[in-house]
Amino acid sequence: MKQSKLLKTLTLALLLMVPLGASAEMFSQGSKRFSVLLGRGEAYNDTYTILGLGFGYYIYDGLELGINWDTWLGGDPSINQITPEVRYVFRTQSAIDPYVGALYRWTSVSGFDDETAYGFRGGVYIKAGQRSYIGVGVAYIETTDCDERVYVSCSDTYPEFSYAIAF
Repeated sequence: MKQSKLLKTLTLALLLMVPLGASAEMFSQGSKRFSVLLGRGEAYNDTYTILGLGFGYYIYDGLELGINWDTWLGGDPSINQITPEVRYVFRTQSAIDPYVGALYRWTSVSGFDDETAYGFRGGVYIKAGQRSYIGVGVAYIETTDCDERVYVSCSDTYPEFSYAIAF
């Protein structure tokens, strides 16, 4: 996302992961993720509340294919995003599981041309309980076909925070 238009896209997120496969263990093949996102963002000289929903499926142990939808509320213009992604969690025998991922993002902004972007993320999941994890990471997004004469920057790096519960 364009840093001048969408500054610090996600500063705080609540992410609930609910694997529903045969195994109750997170990140296992067949596990599913349903997520709810709450965040804050700034764009177009306005402040937004970001609400999102997501779904992911672990096609192999540690390897998730997912899609997320976010809507930015409380500001003008209206903003909606769809983000398919792939993420790999390096499962360890310790309380910390690192992850890396790649994503593609389509953004619809009312009154403006649609934007596309690609990006990467990485971080760690830290076991917080028998079936819960805290996620801490960083994401990098690069907007495609971006004109830096119009925007301050065509890329953005921001922190990601999450809390995950396995049922």
